[in-house]
This record gives sequence, structure tokens and C-alpha cells, in this order.
Amino acid sequence: MTVAARGYVNGVSGRVREARQDLAILEKQAHTRFVTSYGVALVHAGLGENDAALRWLDKAVEERSNWLVWLRLDPRWDALRSDPRFERLVRGMAFPPGADLPRAP
Repeated sequence: MTVAARGYVNGVSGRVREARQDLAILEKQAHTRFVTSYGVALVHAGLGENDAALRWLDKAVEERSNWLVWLRLDPRWDALRSDPRFERLVRGMAFPPGADLPRAP
């Protein structure tokens, strides 16, 4: 997740080449150990590649990634919140009522 977080920051900061390098690192790591799809989705979100981010989030749901518990709270997903696909994904996870924590203004 450290590489994924760095890739997200690189993407939102306009350092596209570095974000792509982080994606390549994750892909290479996936050959020898588990890499959560949530992290890959995060880098794509940072790059503004919403379609790819949502595809990877779908994979994260399939793999039952523990990182998904943060999906409704993590501000890094704010750019996707208005997308009906994101809304469907969150609804499909069936969080219990009141599971949202108050968000900072």
C-alpha cells in the first residue's frame, strides 16, 4: 500500500511518469506476492483514470479486500463519489446503517 499511496500522490500532483512507474512496481510485485486491487485502483484514481479505478475496485470487492472498509470515508475517492458505478459499488457492499463517520468540512 505504500507504493500505491505514493502512486496516488504522484498522480494527483501531475507526476504522471512517476505514477506509471509505481503502477509498474505493483504489477511486478504481483508476480511474487499479493497486491491488493484496492491499491492499484488508488493509483488510477490519482491519475484521474476513473474507469480503470472502478474496474480495479470491482476486483477489490471480488477479492474481499480489507481496505474497502475505508471506501466511504477516504477522501482520495471523492472524485469518484458522484459516479453511479461508485455509488452502486458502495451500496452493494451493504455497510451497516450509521457506518459513516462525520467528514471534516
